Amino acid sequence: MKKIFILSALTFLSIVIGFGKESLRKWTNQEGRVISAELISLVNEKATLRMNNGREYVIELSTLSDADSNYARQWQKAKETAASMEEAGIKIGVPTVVIVETAFDQQTPPIQKGMISGWKAGLGEWRIDDGALIGDELPENNHASSLTHRLEATHLIITAEVQLGTAQQIAFACRDTVPPNLHLGRLYITPDKLWIQHMNGIAKTTKAEKLVTKKVKLDPEKWYNVTIEIIGEHYRAKVGKEEIEATHSRFADAKGIIALVNKGQGAKYRNVALWHAEAKE
Repeated sequence: MKKIFILSALTFLSIVIGFGKESLRKWTNQEGRVISAELISLVNEKATLRMNNGREYVIELSTLSDADSNYARQWQKAKETAASMEEAGIKIGVPTVVIVETAFDQQTPPIQKGMISGWKAGLGEWRIDDGALIGDELPENNHASSLTHRLEATHLIITAEVQLGTAQQIAFACRDTVPPNLHLGRLYITPDKLWIQHMNGIAKTTKAEKLVTKKVKLDPEKWYNVTIEIIGEHYRAKVGKEEIEATHSRFADAKGIIALVNKGQGAKYRNVALWHAEAKE
């Protein structure tokens, strides 16, 4: 079993080694002394560093420079994000920068037009109740309910949790950056099928084509994790354990709006996140 040493400030000052491995990094303490080591873990503000000789030391972040302690925290956050993304089943993309993360856990009254937790209610009635976002279609709109978020992205990853409830269907919709933000594509979710379609136009000029459909069996009262990857022309989605994917040149266009779209009443969302992404090598 490898011995772990608790590195005191004095010991830290006495260790100075050269740079060998690519994974090694310069670490500077509050007094300006430098070592070269690889960051192995970060737990309770204590970093485990591995030296070139294989020895491991545990260092309080408070003894490191501000730049190095911040680096360690960012490293840990990136590691946790990568783990959660792997658990979500991401395969073709790599998340880089989060655009927005919304838990939808702060209760609000019903809203028909206006902002709700940083998203814009356009059609239908939206509210946050009992830790979830609920979107209901209104008969007078003659259109599915829609909640939007503006962004500028090329490659995109979307993660969320959804519950269909009594809604006929829900959709994750993308629109492009060309005014007035033309439709680009959608993932549709119903209790018995999923489908991906590419789109163009807006309102009465909208044109859509289903690219792929998959029969499924989803429980309307169960929460499902949803992961969507739009990487270049490749569109891949996972709903619970069900996966579906398609390709089309339209998907490579820049994204300007993401919308949550509900047909019917009772659909719920929580923990919705949008990420800039890169293609996985």
